Amino acid sequence: MSVLAKFLKRFKRLIYGPGGDHPSTGAGAFDRRQSSQQSDPATLFGSGGGYSAHTSSERLDGYRQALEEHFCISVTDSDGRLREVNRRFCDVTGYEPEELIGQHYELLNSGRHSDEFINEMWSTVCAGRTWRGEFCDRCKDGSEIWLESIVIPRFDAHGSIDHFVTISTDITPIRKQADTLNAMIENFPGGIALIDSDARLVARNKLYATLLEIPDSLFATPRVPLETLVRFRAKRGDYGPGQIDDIVANRLKVLLSSEPNVDERHETTGRVLEIRCVPIPGGGYLNTYVDVSKRRRAEMAFRQAHATLEAFIKHAPAAVAMFDKNMRYVAHTERWLQDYNLPPESLIGRSHYDVFPEIPEHWKAKHKRILAGATERCPEEVFRRADGSENVIRWEVRPWYLQDSTIGGMMMLTEDISERKQLEAQLRRTATIDSLTELPNRLQFHENLDAALERASRFGEKLAVGLVDLDRFKETNDILGHSAGDELLKEVGARLHKALAPFGTIARLGGDEFAMLISRPDEKSRLKRAVEETFAAITTPVVLNGVRHRCTISLGVTTYPDDAETASELLKNADLALYSAKERGRDRFELYAQHMRTAIERTYKLHQDIRTAVVSNAFRLLYQPVVSMNRDKPVSFEALLRWNHPERGWLSPAEFSEVFNDPKTASEIGRWVLDSVVQQIAKWEKAGLPFGRVAFNVTSADFALGGFADLVRDTLHTYGVAPERLCVEVTEHVFLGRGAIGVAEALQSLHELGVEIALDDFGTGFGTLTHINRFPINRLKVDRSFVLDMETNPDNMAIVRAVTQLSQSIGLDVTIEGVETTSQLALLRAMGCDSMQGYLFSKPMEASRVPRFLRRQEHVALSA
Repeated sequence: MSVLAKFLKRFKRLIYGPGGDHPSTGAGAFDRRQSSQQSDPATLFGSGGGYSAHTSSERLDGYRQALEEHFCISVTDSDGRLREVNRRFCDVTGYEPEELIGQHYELLNSGRHSDEFINEMWSTVCAGRTWRGEFCDRCKDGSEIWLESIVIPRFDAHGSIDHFVTISTDITPIRKQADTLNAMIENFPGGIALIDSDARLVARNKLYATLLEIPDSLFATPRVPLETLVRFRAKRGDYGPGQIDDIVANRLKVLLSSEPNVDERHETTGRVLEIRCVPIPGGGYLNTYVDVSKRRRAEMAFRQAHATLEAFIKHAPAAVAMFDKNMRYVAHTERWLQDYNLPPESLIGRSHYDVFPEIPEHWKAKHKRILAGATERCPEEVFRRADGSENVIRWEVRPWYLQDSTIGGMMMLTEDISERKQLEAQLRRTATIDSLTELPNRLQFHENLDAALERASRFGEKLAVGLVDLDRFKETNDILGHSAGDELLKEVGARLHKALAPFGTIARLGGDEFAMLISRPDEKSRLKRAVEETFAAITTPVVLNGVRHRCTISLGVTTYPDDAETASELLKNADLALYSAKERGRDRFELYAQHMRTAIERTYKLHQDIRTAVVSNAFRLLYQPVVSMNRDKPVSFEALLRWNHPERGWLSPAEFSEVFNDPKTASEIGRWVLDSVVQQIAKWEKAGLPFGRVAFNVTSADFALGGFADLVRDTLHTYGVAPERLCVEVTEHVFLGRGAIGVAEALQSLHELGVEIALDDFGTGFGTLTHINRFPINRLKVDRSFVLDMETNPDNMAIVRAVTQLSQSIGLDVTIEGVETTSQLALLRAMGCDSMQGYLFSKPMEASRVPRFLRRQEHVALSA
């Protein structure tokens, strides 16, 4: 007999007792263990003690048939494999019995339930207890089915679990309805809270907690009292100041009102919530919370716009009036009443012809044309008043339209623009005249230049454009003050204006920059004389704050049409010539030449190429050995940057030094060098190579943006390299100018970190002894220029010896650059130099050649 048949027979004995045909109250088929489980639902199918029934056999068969038809019944062994299933189970899952018997129940697993859920169910039934719950199975066709199930453990004669009986009801439609309802609740555009008759929160959506900003911890227990939530918000101050108990009581009175009500609250978060409280028949409340902040803001904006429009109509600084098609007033401004000397009373509803009965017929005809769709205006008209005075007015008469695009009436506007015309004249002067020097400004100069070019083109004439800069004007400003700087600009402007009056005009473009326009520069050395007069005018010192100040200028000039034919190109050329004058020492004049543009275009292209190189990784590092005279110390290296230019081949930094004037580009290159050097150090260390430090050069740009020491520290940490492996080489240029800000702090941080600081090109600049004293320098690198002719130039020999002795006396290491001959080596060694670098030892090499070089050096050292 199958387990399922036995189970049904057991169900029958439950009704009829041990005899199987008649009701019984005996305990017959049940042992002590089973009778002890009377409180568990499993006793319904496992114990008959204490039950009495007087039901016919046909009625029992009906129950059994109902059980079979309406419940899914399955029997699994203790390992979860299916032993038996009833027809209803097969119909629901879509499988045939032979497809299920012997299979593990995992065959039906939908994967919806977590491991915790499965483990909890399994541990319950394995402990001999009945498990109840909802479970999702997967049917044969892949669809999901939800079952409300009871899993009953069954025991053998020895009290061990023999199998499990599962009775399930298909609740898929109910779950779908619940999911639909839940989706409706969750997607409701507001918060929803369901309160029961005991004033406890029994259901809510997520937006409820979000809008009220209630933490999830308050919902940890089911059916949380509404008072708890209200008190939390009251203590947080959501309802304003006052006694907490009073606030809570008043708020609960609103939320639990016996009548539907709508409340609107301004939350401390800035939200405006519309709260609807509806009592539910039979007890309980349904409360909704809708964020109406945007709606209220829109309403406020509409009211403000309406009020603004009313204020505009009333106070607009123009005489404006609107009429309907019958020429009755619809709206008017106060200025309309004032300009026409009317009483300060509203004209709304009155006929325009009643207000002005003297209107002539030709104006009435004009009104008819306007109402038919015409528009008439006069932008500027001199108007003579009755008292004989004149003013300037503009007027316009046009139709206005209804929403359906039909003409609703007519609008008149008359405006006194006398003051505006006077102001325009003043503004024109302000816009074209420099307020400090009273010279034409940039706008006026461009207008004059355009006019001069047009005239020169028409008559085949020439003209010259010049740009003038005051030399070191910023220093004058910084030292003497801005007021003195202004006085200097005024004096220089006046002198230039006087000097150029016979030749052309001068304008101030801004700051200390002036522009000159010289007509017919080819006539009898006119340009030469204009330039001479310009410089002569500046020769006499200017007295500023009682001090005689000598002022100089730099001037760049270009000519039309020889150099260019457009205003923009002429100004570019003049600017290039001015730049050349400054580069060649200031206080001079330069005439534009084509090579100037070629040079700037080359620099521009170089910048474009370097930007591409940064992205495409077109750089390479070569490593030149730094050999110590102490054979016990390992060889160090200096990393030297090279750029594989697409047209010019491999370049050293000296061949593209212009790009380092751009701090951003220079900083990006510096970051690449730092990262590549530290990464290479890590590779050599991993390979077990014996080497000392690796040095690399830094520029002002590396320090200008700040954070350089932190960048070095982070890069060393990233690759696991000790700071003692790194040397930073700086020249004195990093200590000069704006880029020097933060250099001392950065170098001190690197020094404390353990990174060596070397001063490169020592002896070639100014103030290097001061730099040694002010900054944490560990090593001096003597420039190769002193070594090159050291044997024939006693001065250079003395400099190298002095630097070496100075370094030894103050505890600094010295590296001599450019050592190329054995005789130089012998002299330097005799001086006691610490380390040397040059072609005598090795040219810069690829990183891949370093291991072989080090092995050779190690062999040489052992041989020695």
